[in-house]
Amino acid sequence: MQENSIYSMTGFGRGEAEESGVRVTAEIRSLNNRYFDFMQRAPRSLQNYESELRELCRRHVERGRLTLLLTETRSASAPPAVQFDSNLAANYARQLESLSESLGLKDEVKLSHLLAFPELLAPAGDTELSQLMLRLATAATEKALTELQKMRAAEGQALAADMKSRLEFIGQTTDEIEQYQKTLPARTLEKMKERLGRLSLPDNFDPYRLELELALLVDRMDITEECVRLRSHLTQSLETLQSPPAGAGKRLGFLLQELNREANTIASKTACLDISRLTVRIREEIEKLREQVQNIE
Repeated sequence: MQENSIYSMTGFGRGEAEESGVRVTAEIRSLNNRYFDFMQRAPRSLQNYESELRELCRRHVERGRLTLLLTETRSASAPPAVQFDSNLAANYARQLESLSESLGLKDEVKLSHLLAFPELLAPAGDTELSQLMLRLATAATEKALTELQKMRAAEGQALAADMKSRLEFIGQTTDEIEQYQKTLPARTLEKMKERLGRLSLPDNFDPYRLELELALLVDRMDITEECVRLRSHLTQSLETLQSPPAGAGKRLGFLLQELNREANTIASKTACLDISRLTVRIREEIEKLREQVQNIE
């Protein structure tokens, strides 16, 4: 797997390998999945190598639902793929003849009758043939994985570019929020004082205590820390896209969760309509980013 690349979890790859008159074709399709999930479909001659091929795919793919389809074609010079159990066939033939006599039938036992019993045919157990089939299946699957990773990398690059632009938009929106926040505490305090000035207050009220309570109320509305954490998560998200570690998709999913948490906190603390409007835009972008990150390995 290439380093410093974002990979999509969807893709397709195809590969072929041929030797001694036997050609094996491998096709791999991958879809989204939280974990690595592998399924193989293959003819009987290739079914015994599922564990080896699963491990091969596991070394290339971190997450995703992989389906490996194997097919084989043989020329006239290819070694036989199956062997006939002569002893078992002779036993079946004797039993069929005995049954025919006991029923008074005149039909003779033919080869076509014996071929109706699938247990008489088994994959060839020759060691050299087994090694050949594993070698071909492995080579074809490796080629298919190479093509699959090329497609996943190309799609991942497009996803990363789109996510980067959305994260940068969130950063610009955070700039606007911080501009409003600079003058918001003082303006909020003045508005509160104006409203209190229009009220009929009791003669024994403490103006200093009132001033303190107003200051504490405005302080609870301060969103500076939330903006700082929001920027930190944005920086980490962009760094992950730039130099993705293993499991970049999971890391990005966690960072988006934290971004959404800070945006929600800002929205709940502020009394400024302009800031509330901007947090809505941020949360809209985060939701789109969440949809994108679901397809990242």
